Amino acid sequence: MKKIVNSILGFAIGDAMGVPIEFKKREELLDKPVLNMQGYGTHDVPSGTWSDDTSMMLATIDSLVSLHKIDYDDMMKRFCDWINNAKYTATGVVFDMGITTKESILKYYMNKIEPVKCGGASINNNGNGSLMRMLPIALYTYFEDIVDDRLLDIIKNASSLTHAHEYSVMGCYIYVKYVHFLLSGYNKFKAYEKVKDLNYYKFSENARRAYKRFLTTDIYKLDLDYIKSSSYVVDTLEAVIWTFLNTNSFIESIIGAINLGDDTDTIGALVGALSGMIYGIDENLLNNIQNKDYLIKLANKFDEELRLNILKYDEVIDDMYGIVSGGEDVFFIKTEVNSSIYGYQNKYLKIAKRINYKYGLTVIIANNSSDVTLENDFNNLEDYLKGNIYFMGVSNGAAQAIQSEAVSSRIKKMLLVNIPLMINLHKTKEGIKNYKGRLICVFGSKDPSFNYLPLIQDFRNVNVAVVPNQDHNFSNGDEFLYLPEKYLFGDLVVRK
Repeated sequence: MKKIVNSILGFAIGDAMGVPIEFKKREELLDKPVLNMQGYGTHDVPSGTWSDDTSMMLATIDSLVSLHKIDYDDMMKRFCDWINNAKYTATGVVFDMGITTKESILKYYMNKIEPVKCGGASINNNGNGSLMRMLPIALYTYFEDIVDDRLLDIIKNASSLTHAHEYSVMGCYIYVKYVHFLLSGYNKFKAYEKVKDLNYYKFSENARRAYKRFLTTDIYKLDLDYIKSSSYVVDTLEAVIWTFLNTNSFIESIIGAINLGDDTDTIGALVGALSGMIYGIDENLLNNIQNKDYLIKLANKFDEELRLNILKYDEVIDDMYGIVSGGEDVFFIKTEVNSSIYGYQNKYLKIAKRINYKYGLTVIIANNSSDVTLENDFNNLEDYLKGNIYFMGVSNGAAQAIQSEAVSSRIKKMLLVNIPLMINLHKTKEGIKNYKGRLICVFGSKDPSFNYLPLIQDFRNVNVAVVPNQDHNFSNGDEFLYLPEKYLFGDLVVRK
């Protein structure tokens, strides 16, 4: 979770580095580049002072930490507190507020307009004022495992507090998804490819056209002269990703971002968040930040919020079982040997939260210790297993399910992931032969059992799927998280 703290600190560092040279021309900066923290330039503030970008980002974090949920009314109240009382500032001074942002917050404060209806909706209201505060939304929704239409709705509402036009919303959506892909383990180039491959059909043709160059070319291959660094949301997003993909360290990326000129603080901040997440931050730069202790404290509180309050089960039993409560039907996962109920990077909890949200099922994750078998699990959890049981077993967890008729006879549909075919193969084949439900076996092409597939492919009641370029642990990206939807729940109706 150090990535969370580093992304927030990196954002503030990039912002502060860009503040003294905001609006300067690129030609001037390329001739005499800024290489360290400075002060008293464009704005009359000391070195290490962050701007409205970080203030609004911190206000968003404070809302999420205080209420443990997304509350747009509370976010707007905190934006008002920033304007009126200089809360969330580095030095007790509010400066550099965008026109659309100011007008939107005043609509809320003076006219008591509904928060999500305050944002400017004109084509002329497409500055980067919502993009610049989208990092906390990206982090929160990733660890809450919010995806698809629900994610888009949250991004649209969060952006619309100040910027409601769909160009702004689409830019925020792209940035949030890019952060999600980075956190899922994709390298920065693959994450960009993943963003380009997304379906943007919910945005208008005009919006898609605005981002056409970003989504249909390799933006990072363009010459610098073709990259604008203005406050227009499309220009800002292009400049951020161009800089991030063309640099290889935290310091290099910050220096590259701010010396593009023009909207240097916002571009520096957004690049700093990505680079801090991937490379870590520079402690010397952090030590020069004004109000550093407050910044670090709030970043750590947000990190704790994500770990302890968002990423949790509804019920945990003796660290053996994690349960997300839903309807009578159950999705039961037995993990690989020695895995906790959370799994690497909380993969099992993420699956549990998403399946519960999409299908309304109760989800149970059972860890795989040496002295507790799947039969023991079913006996221990009998009170929860009243409806249909859908099952996913991983490695040894898969073998336990298919090799135990007492268990398999109760399961309606079974997904076995990288079941070890070289161990007790005769029991596995006997279990497959006797199983009466629908059975799907999924193997990574680099898993050792892949070479043994011919030994089970002749069974008529088993469907075998091979996932290219995945090893025993599904280490390549986030495909593991979506195996249940793809192979187990295709015939279930997604709840409204």
